[in-house]
Amino acid sequence: MPIPQQFPHGGASLAYRFTPGAGPLILFLPGFMSDLTGSKAVAVADWARGHGQACLRLDYSGCGASSGDFLDGSIGRWTGDVLALIDHLWPSGQVLLVGSSMGGWIGLLAGMRLKTRLAGLVGIAAAPDFTRWGLKITDLDREHLETNGYFTRPSDYGAPYRYSRALIADAPDHLLMDGLIPIAAPVRLLHGQCDDAVPWRLALDIAARITGEDVQVRLIKDGDHRLSREADIAALVGMIKELV
Repeated sequence: MPIPQQFPHGGASLAYRFTPGAGPLILFLPGFMSDLTGSKAVAVADWARGHGQACLRLDYSGCGASSGDFLDGSIGRWTGDVLALIDHLWPSGQVLLVGSSMGGWIGLLAGMRLKTRLAGLVGIAAAPDFTRWGLKITDLDREHLETNGYFTRPSDYGAPYRYSRALIADAPDHLLMDGLIPIAAPVRLLHGQCDDAVPWRLALDIAARITGEDVQVRLIKDGDHRLSREADIAALVGMIKELV
């Protein structure tokens, strides 16, 4: 597999794969401690390439093949990575954001910043505000934050998740679920009802808070958090095709 391209930003070098093509640019946003080689990211890129569609995948700073310290990463910093790469590679065209889990939170934030340049947004088990509802921080966690700069949680997907001091401190500045989410572009939310990481009812709450009218939620009754089965991928690609 070719080595990813690199873009310097914020003291790090961001790894990315960009395929030129027709607009809107399809931009895949990975989840927490995930990267541009994930199965959904690759599937989206393969579909885009086969249909002549511009596509971008990236690793946030400190993640995957990007340089930087993961413990310096945060919702704000990673959203900044996304916007910087858009400005570098696709400075004026329309953008279709596809965000998985935490990438759905970053996608909503980036979409708000793109305003009329946002062609649409697809959320896959989107997890805005997960640092608030998904983490019960204990006294021992706080001790680890103070001494080590992070605390851990077990993960079903590989190495334990590391939640850093920077992430926890920055997240309150980017919470979305206390008010309206000013996005007018079409939004599609895909969520599995067997998701044990992000409650599927959050998709309904996100939909209610988005100010635009063209918002749809699709629930997959036997779908888990990954949503990476062949049928799940087909549902995701169908949403992208509709918005393109």
